[in-house]
Order: sequence, then structure tokens, then C-alpha cells
Amino acid sequence: MLNHNRRNIVSLILFVVLAFAACTKPDHGDEAEALSDEIFNEGIADINHALERVDSAERAGVFTAVHANTVRTMIYANTDQRRMAAYYAEKAIKAEKEQSVINPADSSDYYAARCILADVAYANGDYGKSLAMAKEILLLVGDRSSSQDVAMKCRALSQMADCESELNHIDEAEQLLLQSVNLLMESTQHTPRFDDIDPLIYTLLSLNDLYLDHKMPERALPLIAKMDTALNRMILCPDCPDMVMQLRRNNVTISKALVYAANGMNEKAEVLFREHQQSPGLDAADQTAAGAYLTIAGRYDEAIRLFDEADSMLRSSGEPITDIYVTNFLKHKYEALQQAGRTAEALALGDYMRQLADSIRQQERQADVEQLQEIRQQEEEIAAKHQSLLAHRTVLVATVVLLLMAIYIIWRIHRYNRLLSEKNRSLYEQIQQREQAEAEEHRQLQAQPEESLTAEQQLYRRLCTLMTDQQPYTDENLNRDTLAQLLGTNAKYVVQAIRECSHGETVMDFITRYRLENVAHLLKTTDESISLIGELSGIPSRTTLSRLFRNAYGMTCREYRQVLQQK
Repeated sequence: MLNHNRRNIVSLILFVVLAFAACTKPDHGDEAEALSDEIFNEGIADINHALERVDSAERAGVFTAVHANTVRTMIYANTDQRRMAAYYAEKAIKAEKEQSVINPADSSDYYAARCILADVAYANGDYGKSLAMAKEILLLVGDRSSSQDVAMKCRALSQMADCESELNHIDEAEQLLLQSVNLLMESTQHTPRFDDIDPLIYTLLSLNDLYLDHKMPERALPLIAKMDTALNRMILCPDCPDMVMQLRRNNVTISKALVYAANGMNEKAEVLFREHQQSPGLDAADQTAAGAYLTIAGRYDEAIRLFDEADSMLRSSGEPITDIYVTNFLKHKYEALQQAGRTAEALALGDYMRQLADSIRQQERQADVEQLQEIRQQEEEIAAKHQSLLAHRTVLVATVVLLLMAIYIIWRIHRYNRLLSEKNRSLYEQIQQREQAEAEEHRQLQAQPEESLTAEQQLYRRLCTLMTDQQPYTDENLNRDTLAQLLGTNAKYVVQAIRECSHGETVMDFITRYRLENVAHLLKTTDESISLIGELSGIPSRTTLSRLFRNAYGMTCREYRQVLQQK
């Protein structure tokens, strides 16, 4: 909540990743690992020179593309250049996916790139992407259970919990943190390494903060025993630096005081608070947490004094003022002022917080623009290198491609014509069979005695005789009324006869069929133009003729005539 804020997340990622890498030598070889640590530390003071050394190591083959981009990612993340960190994290992941064979030497980098990309997405408010990266880490770890794998799995679970908390999915965030705590409690039972235990303490503090932030202090009480257990495990680690031990002891002490105070257990809380205030090495975050305790205890003036002290410590440290300063320091002072009844001061501080937040956002936008320009410049340099290489190959490749294209086009044309010819011949055979079946059906209808036919069949037989003998379909205006008039009957009976005796055809379908059969006949028996044949068959529009003929015969009039000529 207070002393475990987001500014520690990137440092935690780097800590876990470097610890993982150090424990898995020779992932990149001793030389590469030593060089990575040296370059990363150098990047804190001179980022440009550190990046130049990464470039040299990659060119020399000491670093793989995955590892080089991961080191760049870590350097930029450590200087809070989110856009650049995300850019190189994406490049590291892309380089990983382009590998035909997964390189075991890059295993820690796979985690690191996704960790930092998830954290950058979180810082930018892109919780969906942050969750997706965390889930990728869980998939990469799978069921492996080494201390490093558990640490990365729990890091991913904590990242997901942060996102769920921001999305106000508190129950989901709680379950994820509890899962992480259980895994770490089990995996650190016998470890002698403090950097295996530190994620456990951090996760317990994060879960504690979740409960306090969302007014569930009673759920935080069982965590106190686990905090003590984790702290005792760290005390037993021979390699734990005094600074780290004191930092975590201070964190745990004030967190326990906050839990007791929030649960009304004031005597226990006060004892821990006094112990905390007498501890060495208190920083701005510690004093802010202490101020929060005093606010819960109703000692507002003392709380405000500690908030001011924390503010002075933070400003004198030279650290940049970020949004965390507003949300994690000034916000608590604002709440203390309000509860103390110092309304005018609270309002003034609220105005200052808004102005400062606007200024920070403006600075972040400016930094974002500058980083985008740097990314664009680097992309242009990469493109220029590729272009110089491609220029020597362009002529040869173009010649080969053109030759292959010409061969391919000729082959495609030949193949297309052959397939088209075969298809059209097959269609022609089908058309012939269909027409023969229709002719046979018509012959049988004509041969039947009139007294055995229904009224509709009799009318349909007369209609077919009319269409064959008089060819009224050559009139483009032919319709059901005209047919009824020629037969001396009602149009309704014509429609009914065609529908029942011609497989559900409409009058226009019936007329069109005769017209197209006439077109096919003229294409076969004459050399007249297609336009003239259409006019002679009652279809004066060339477009309409083409559409109707293709729909009925599966080919154009020209293709139909070519099939006939081949036969």
C-alpha cells in the first residue's frame, strides 16, 4: 500500500532476472554473463556507452539477438524510459519467435522481456496486454518447480494480481496473490539464498496492502505469522546484505503495525510503531507508512509531520517526481489534513496535486515523443543497413523472379486453357444429356392419349407445341398474357400449367429456356454474330444474353461455339 509501491516493481524484475541468470550459468557463457552485469551497472551512469557495448557484444557473437535486446530492455527500464524498454522487449520476443530452435542459453531472457513488457504495459494503463504477458510467462514456466521457475511464476501471478486490482476485480487479485504466497512459502522452506525469500516478503506485503486498501483488515491478520516466518528465513541466509535485511525488517514491522491498528488492536500496533521509528535506515516510504499508521490512530498532526519529513527526504534524494509521488505521498497527506479538519490546507494541497499530476503527464508525453523519435531513428538506421545489402541482390533476384514469372504465366495460361477446354467439353456433354432428357420427356408427353392427361398437362403440351412451331419467344416482349392470348386461355392457367409440368419453372424461366436453346442451336448451325443470334432469339441485350447463357450452360457463348468447333 505505502512502502511497496510501483516504483519498486522494475527493480524487483531486474533483481529476479539477474538472480535467475546468475543461477543458471553458463546460459550465455561466463564471459557473456559477466559482461551483462557489467554493462547493466554501467548503464545506470552512462546509458549511451552501455548501449554501444551491447551493440559490440551482439556483433561479436557474444550476445544472441534475444539476449542483446533483453539487456537493452533492462537498461532502459532501469532509467524509466518505458517506450524504449517496451520497444526492445518486443524485439527480444520477436527474435525468440524467429529462432528455428529454442536456445536454452536465452531462457532467462524469455522471462525478462515479458516481465518488463508486462510492467511497462501496466504503468501505461494497458492492463489487458500486461495480463497477456504474465500469462505467457506462466505458459513458459509450465510445471517446472526450481526456485527460479517458482520465482518467475509468482512474479507473473503478482503482475496479474496488480492488473486485476486496478480493474477492481479484488477477489481475483486476492486469489492470485494467495496462490503466489503458497508457492513461495513451500519453495523457500530450506533455501539458503535471500533473493529466493525476498519475493515472498514482497508478495506478502502486497497482499497485506490489498486488504488494507480495500477495507478488509481482518483478512490481513493471518499474514502476520507468515511475514515473521519469511523474515526469519531471510535472517538465516548467510549471503543476505545488512541493507536488504534492515529494509525488509522495517517493511514488515510497519506493515504489521498498520494491520493491528486497522483491526483496533492499538497496543500491539503502538509497540510495533515505536520499534519501527527507532530502526535505522528509515527512508521516505517508511515514514509515509508511519504517517499512514498515525492517521489510522487519529494522530493527524504527527502524521502530517511525518508526511512532510518523507516529502523532504524524497526531494533531497534527487529522484524524479513521478505520479507515484502524488498517489503514494501527497494523497495520504491530503487525507490526513481532511481528517484533521484542516480543510483549507487540504484544498490547497489538492489543487497542487492536480497541477503536479498535469505537469507529470506533460513531461511523460514529452519523454514519450523523444523516445518515439529515437525509435524511429533506430528503425531508419536498420532500414538503411538492410537497403545497402538488398541493393546488391536486387538485379539478380529481379531477373530470376521475372524469368520464373514468365514461365509460370505461360504454364498457367496453357493449363488454364486446357482445364477450361476440358470443363467446357464436360459441360457440353451434360447439356446434351439434359436436352435429350427434356426431349424424351416432351416426346412422352406428346405420345400420351389426350384423355389420360390432366387439364394442366394438356395445356402444357399445347404450349410446348406453340413454342416449337411458332417460336413466339423470338419476341422480346413475350409474357404470360401473350402466351395465354395465343392459346385462347387465361394467364393464370398458363402459369399453373408451367409450374406443375416443368418442375416448378416460372413463365419467364420457361420462355428463357426456349430462347437459350435457340441461341445454342444457332451457335451450332450458323456463323452469325453472337449479338445477332441474341436478337433473333428474343434477347437483344448482349449483357443479358451473356449472363443468362453462363448461368444456364456454365460457359460463355463464345466458349460454347469453340467446343462445338473442336468436336
